[in-house]
Amino acid sequence: MYTLFLVDDEIELVEGLKELIDWNSYDIEICGEADNGVSALEQILKIKPDIIIMDIKMPKMNGIELLENIFSKGLNSKCIILSGYDDFAYAKKAISLSACNYLLKPCRPSEILDSVIDAKNKLIEERLKDELLKKYEGNLNEYLPIIKKNILQDLILKPYNKTKVSEENIALYNLKYENLLIFIISIDHSTLIYDLFNETDIDFIKSSIKTIASDALNTVEYMDYFEEDDDIIVFLSFSNETAKSDTIYLSLENIRNSIKAFLGFSVTLALGKIVNRLEDINSSYLSAKAAFEFKFFLGDNNIIHSDYINGYKVVNNPYPIDEELKLINYLRTGAIEEIRSALNSFYDKLCNGGMPTKKNIQGATLSLLGSINKFCIENDIDINALSKLSSPFDVVLQCETIDELKNQLELIISNIFAKTNPLNKNNSLIKLAINFITENYSKDITLESIAREIHLTPGYISQLFKQETGINFLEFLHKYRIEKSKELLKNKLLKNYEIAYMVGYTNEKHFSKTFKRYTGLTPSQYRASVAS
Repeated sequence: MYTLFLVDDEIELVEGLKELIDWNSYDIEICGEADNGVSALEQILKIKPDIIIMDIKMPKMNGIELLENIFSKGLNSKCIILSGYDDFAYAKKAISLSACNYLLKPCRPSEILDSVIDAKNKLIEERLKDELLKKYEGNLNEYLPIIKKNILQDLILKPYNKTKVSEENIALYNLKYENLLIFIISIDHSTLIYDLFNETDIDFIKSSIKTIASDALNTVEYMDYFEEDDDIIVFLSFSNETAKSDTIYLSLENIRNSIKAFLGFSVTLALGKIVNRLEDINSSYLSAKAAFEFKFFLGDNNIIHSDYINGYKVVNNPYPIDEELKLINYLRTGAIEEIRSALNSFYDKLCNGGMPTKKNIQGATLSLLGSINKFCIENDIDINALSKLSSPFDVVLQCETIDELKNQLELIISNIFAKTNPLNKNNSLIKLAINFITENYSKDITLESIAREIHLTPGYISQLFKQETGINFLEFLHKYRIEKSKELLKNKLLKNYEIAYMVGYTNEKHFSKTFKRYTGLTPSQYRASVAS
């Protein structure tokens, strides 16, 4: 049974959560509650609950202070933040403190339940890993490769701790490497891509990426892989000759281009600094993570070196309240063109003089969304109902680049206009996009090429497509091409590779795999079935 602790000064909310959800049926029990941060901290340190739901604004000690105290005491509780629309000045801090999730008030019981179940699943994964490690330690020789991999993973992901991994253990497991490096491989828009595949296909994709990387880096002394969320973390040990920056960069360029050619999607690679001791490998990982943060500003399909970011000044500009007020005023008056200008000015001021952190941009965007939500409440519009997919606040946090984030805000604002102005043009825009696909499906169609044709941004089209059709752009394109290929397969004179090319696939294997995913048959099997 997993324990859940509730912290909120709204007694009705706490009582509602206790009564409206049958927690026991989800193997969860409420172990305590508090109406202020001080009382909550005292109880939490005694009870050590698995999951905590807390309001961000509370008397005596707010949610941020409570979070800081919980993590400083070494508790591994999963914390879910509840926040009102005017509380988003705290959002940036909550994100940096690794809150498990946060929800906007008022929120439905089902939303809270989903977040709690997600937190519970994360705890299950962590506990299973700990149990496996204890099991392996009793059979050193048999499980040495697994133990070694886990030691490496701990050294990479966490600062070196002698109490957990001693120098003697490093020597015992033969982990004495020199010239060490971490780099990260991240599939651009991985969520959208993984939506198209089942678990077996996803495993195949990750395995293929690792194979491509191994082939490109076949001169290194040692290489290993770890997965963190959807990213692949690559650990390298190599000679001084291999360590030359231009040699490494060329290998990464080869990896990026090969993944695009063979798997059909782009990746971003972030390269950490070289270190000479295994005990320092976490600093290489952190520098790779810091470099990867710059993808937010540089966009997709890049190779970002940790040295590259040293030339940029990190800025923490004040929140551009004047631009927010202008934007909300334009919302009230229906001046959509002026809103786009105000939105660009909002982010220009945040980025003035350098580059803010991704978390600063996210926090400012959440604050802006909070004010937009206030406008929606005043006009009886449910901002969470504007999208058939996720809450706008979740969508913003999932954006991988600043351009994508701006596109999302434009889409949200367009949807608000659609509610306040019945004349909705979204449907006609989608028709234009679909017409372009039906006329050009045999060519190399991308979101960018459609965007240029109908004068919209790729991110806007992507979201609009899924919102209006229920499927994303890539899935629609694949389905249309497969339907066209079915017609062509009835012609016995055409070879499979010719048909693949005619419907827009330059790689016959890719065509065959895609065809089978959507029909259950290979092209040859389908041809035989229609012939009989």
